[in-house]
Amino acid sequence: MPELMRKSARLPWIGVRSGCDRSVALQHKLMLGIISATLGAMLQGCTAGKTPSQGETSLADAAKDVAIPLEAGKMNNPLPETDEVVSQGREVFLGSCAQCHGADARGDSDLGRNMTPPAMDLTSAHVQHWNDAELFWIIQNGVRLTGMPAWKSRISDNDTWKLARFIHNLPRVGAASASTTLPSQGQAVVSAQDKYTLKVPNGLAFAEFRGYEGWPVIAISHNGGAVAAILGNPAMIDAYKAGIPGNGKPFPDGARMAKVHWVAKVDAGEPGAPTVPGVQHDVDFMVKDSKRFADSGGWGYGVFEFDAASGKFRLGNLGDKPPQGNDAKCGFACHTAVKTKDYVFTAYGQR
Repeated sequence: MPELMRKSARLPWIGVRSGCDRSVALQHKLMLGIISATLGAMLQGCTAGKTPSQGETSLADAAKDVAIPLEAGKMNNPLPETDEVVSQGREVFLGSCAQCHGADARGDSDLGRNMTPPAMDLTSAHVQHWNDAELFWIIQNGVRLTGMPAWKSRISDNDTWKLARFIHNLPRVGAASASTTLPSQGQAVVSAQDKYTLKVPNGLAFAEFRGYEGWPVIAISHNGGAVAAILGNPAMIDAYKAGIPGNGKPFPDGARMAKVHWVAKVDAGEPGAPTVPGVQHDVDFMVKDSKRFADSGGWGYGVFEFDAASGKFRLGNLGDKPPQGNDAKCGFACHTAVKTKDYVFTAYGQR
């Protein structure tokens, strides 16, 4: 039944421009309503701990087909299908999509598997039958009753077209290529390390934050098994003192933040057995550069993991917890939640 509905949604006469356009549009909306209602009924009571049936998954896939407006599929991808564009699409994928769809784009991630329905395998025939324009519409607008969100406010039109090129190249180059470009832990560690030689490809360099260790503390945090100190350079601290972002103004270019994470430990030798920093886990960086990072809210992001055994830093990657896309926008998806605060979570602590 889902396959029949999918085919009926793509009958040639539906795309014909004629005096029956209004009738066609009504039929299309009716079909969407039927599938959405059926899907909603079938998914009632489903939880992340309950594996959806094949029927539920098939209906969810059919709903994606019918949800795409007829006009959306007629757009043309303005970007050429070159290795450079596909590579740039891969960077967008790793930064925004891999947490759900997995590093290999097959939906094999903890988050993706536990969605209802599960995140789609982007190498599958069902995804690959959509053209670039249809993929563009789905990415931008999301799909109701599934875990696919609307990325319109977070991924630019240009980057969405790059994503479409990348997704359609997955079968050709092999889905594994989504992750093989990530440096392995061994490759990224620098011998006799000078941490200031590390750099995110096409993104932030550790050296841009030279001297962060002595920056003033903005605030501290304790989340799960980690404690952290959030630090700011003078431009960041001055902006906070001027009332930003509470006064509605953005942080100035050149404002920088560093977040140093340590594994939390309980020190039973101190009064009250407080939770204190243990071994270092990583350091995260943010810098405001509205021109350089115009497509990620004006902020660039970088994550550098610390290996306590070797005493060396390395680039964050999708094998870490949480996974980190190996690009300058690895934190953009999360920070979009505080867009009204110029993408900054941390408030300046009273002192």
